[in-house]
Amino acid sequence: MDKDMLIVEYLRIYFHSHPEKVPENPDEAFKLFQKMHKKYKAKYITEFKEKSEKYVDRFFDGKDKNNYY
Repeated sequence: MDKDMLIVEYLRIYFHSHPEKVPENPDEAFKLFQKMHKKYKAKYITEFKEKSEKYVDRFFDGKDKNNYY
């Protein structure tokens, strides 16, 4: 699943659970959706990058232990 679609799915679930947070004005609602999408996408990418770096560091730190590459 694409990272954008994953974030959209998170937002869809969030706003479905909290419909009172969606503004009545369509323009304001669209701006809110854009703002939330940008925020969560940045957070998701940052977390994914940190997890990837930890995995690579752990892989190369144990390079003497039966690693087959």
